[in-house]
Amino acid sequence: MPSVDLTTLPHVPTEFGRWQPLNGPLELTAFGINSIACEPGEHFDISHDEADTGQQEAYVVISGRAEFTIGGDTIEAGPGQVVSAPDPGAVRSYRALDPGTRLVCIGAVPGPVQAFGEWITTGEG
Repeated sequence: MPSVDLTTLPHVPTEFGRWQPLNGPLELTAFGINSIACEPGEHFDISHDEADTGQQEAYVVISGRAEFTIGGDTIEAGPGQVVSAPDPGAVRSYRALDPGTRLVCIGAVPGPVQAFGEWITTGEG
C-alpha cells in the first residue's frame, strides 16, 4: 500500500510555491492531489480559477493556519479544517498565517455524483 511522509518528501520550488506532487507516490489517477508548504509573507502567484478545466478543488489544512479567498469570500482555517472551491469559475487563492503551514490540495473535474460517504449516513457499510 503506497504511503507518503510529507515531512521527508522533497519539495519542488515553482513560481506557484513549494509543492510536493503526490499522485505518483500514492499511485492515484482519479483526481489530482498535491501538498504545498508556505510561510507567512512568502509570495507566490496562486490566485487562479479553473473555468478552463472545470475542476473543483478542496484544501485540507495539515499544519499551521491559512487564509483562503474563494469567489470574494475569505475564511481562515487551521489544522483539521477543509475548505472547498466547488465553483470552477470562482477565483481562489490562499496564504499562510502561521509558520510551517502545509496544505493538501485535491482537485478533479466533476462527474456523476459519487456515493463515497453514503454508507456513513445510511448506517450501511
